[in-house]
Amino acid sequence: MLTATPTLKLSLLAGALGAALLSACGGGGAGSETSPSAAALDDASTTTYAANATQIASDAGSATDTAVLTAQAVVGATATASASDAMASALSAQPFATTTRACPGGGTATLSVTGGTAASQVNGQLDAGEVYAITFAACAGAAGAAAVDGSLAMTVLTTSGDSSNGTLALSLTATDLSVSLPRGGASLNGTVERTVSVSTDSGGVVHLASHFTTPSLTLATHYNARSSSFTLSAVDIQRTLTLVGGMPQSSTLSGTHTLSATLPNASFAYTVATSGGASYSAAGLPVSGNWTITLPQTLLGVSIGNGSATLTIDYGKDGSIDRTITVSAPTLGAGAG
Repeated sequence: MLTATPTLKLSLLAGALGAALLSACGGGGAGSETSPSAAALDDASTTTYAANATQIASDAGSATDTAVLTAQAVVGATATASASDAMASALSAQPFATTTRACPGGGTATLSVTGGTAASQVNGQLDAGEVYAITFAACAGAAGAAAVDGSLAMTVLTTSGDSSNGTLALSLTATDLSVSLPRGGASLNGTVERTVSVSTDSGGVVHLASHFTTPSLTLATHYNARSSSFTLSAVDIQRTLTLVGGMPQSSTLSGTHTLSATLPNASFAYTVATSGGASYSAAGLPVSGNWTITLPQTLLGVSIGNGSATLTIDYGKDGSIDRTITVSAPTLGAGAG
């Protein structure tokens, strides 16, 4: 019989403890980089990272744009209704009272405004110095447009021109602000600084160019029977949006953000940067572009084009691609959230 030496006993104990800890953590699944090789990220984890990196910031931008456009439609509709009221003359000389109105595309919104002047509060435009509090109830800014629920506080910082051709800077606070996106519901909580320039061409096509910044914003998603929660921080993104009749046609996104998430079967955190502008369909799905995802030990590259997504894994961040994965763009899009 062999008798274990003290050194061997310690070695065996350390090995057993390491195995127990790995088992307790669930091994090298999503969010884990436990092995010094590209195999530490399996195909499923890599695809999950890539899907959310390409999609979530765009969805947060889409929800924000939709809420602001809906708010502008409500403000315009409220001014039109006020002008026909018997109280119109009184409103022009007194502060705007809280009012509930029908939204242009259905639903209702309860609106109050302070700041500005008594005349500016009922002119149907957002004017510098005005502070709005809006509570939406299945409110759509146009027929067929996405419905909005929840609350939005808006401080108008600067304006020029009008809602068809002009610029607008807003400080926004969203509270359980829910927007119906093509893939499901998305709910925002947090603050955003948003500046936008808008132009309308001779054919009536509206072009928005927005700049979003926020220290922290949460987005809860309900996609494909999954409920997930994301926190976007250090957000600095540029977004363009094209609309016809109030309906999105296409969009682009560029910039950087940090994304952390709690999913039904995983959690993770990483930074995301686009290389140039990424393009999205009317449904908000990525159709072309390049993204870089920075994990503690790994760089992931994502390239989408011609209906296909190519994912590259550079373990050790040494510029050498250790593995490449190819999936269809629709498959990648379906994995977000």
